Amino acid sequence: MVFNKEDYKYDGFVVSEIEEGFAHVQFNRPKNLNAFSTKNWQDYGEILYKLDADSSTKVILISSTVAKSFSSGLDLKDALVLFQGGGKDDSRDFKERYDGLNKYITDFQHAIGAPARIKTPTICLLNGLNIGLALDISSATTIRVATQDAKFSIREIKVGIIADIGVLQRLPSIVNNQSRLNQYALTGENWSAQDAWDLGFVSKVVPDLKSGIDYCIELGQSINTNKAWTIQGTKNSLQQIYDGGLVQDGLKEVAIVNAFNIDNDFGPKL
Repeated sequence: MVFNKEDYKYDGFVVSEIEEGFAHVQFNRPKNLNAFSTKNWQDYGEILYKLDADSSTKVILISSTVAKSFSSGLDLKDALVLFQGGGKDDSRDFKERYDGLNKYITDFQHAIGAPARIKTPTICLLNGLNIGLALDISSATTIRVATQDAKFSIREIKVGIIADIGVLQRLPSIVNNQSRLNQYALTGENWSAQDAWDLGFVSKVVPDLKSGIDYCIELGQSINTNKAWTIQGTKNSLQQIYDGGLVQDGLKEVAIVNAFNIDNDFGPKL
């Protein structure tokens, strides 16, 4: 398929094509520093699943148009309507409220976890504020890069909830310091780009948003030169292990995929 920008008109997002096979999804809510409303996270998942369904998509860059923030987290004004259940006049019984919240959280998890589920690898550029939901989003992506001014916080505990959209489930298999992660998760304190590098959460720290975009585009273009089935198969093989899969199962699957796809064009690109 040919990328059509008209198919990706979503309020709060700018979706474009850097080159054939290389898509760019940018968060674009400058007035609230890219806080996500319910509609935003629903659209985010839809955008990624739609791009992944396009056979021409080989890599996706996720970033922000806002210099001060990748995402300031969940739009609390939007969320409070649901969490508070209508306040004192809420007539719903416990089961009805439980069922509603459980479905909301499960749907939310599915949307934000899209980068881990799809076959297309994602590059995530983290700049400025990265609060709460920003860590759920980024922990599901394939490659993470941070700007020097990036600040992080697993902030949910500070607002009275357990982080429930993926960060607590994914970060333990990503970072190299369990004690530090436990500290950040239990205190909600801020941590820096250097801390993210030390933890192994990001693979590179860049000076600023502009240089970060340039670096991520170069990185994505390097990935994009490879065959689509090898990109997708490599991403899937790694993700299976990250998600708790068995080595032996992974070996069996990659043998099948390679045996089916290797052709007479096999050979290194010099």
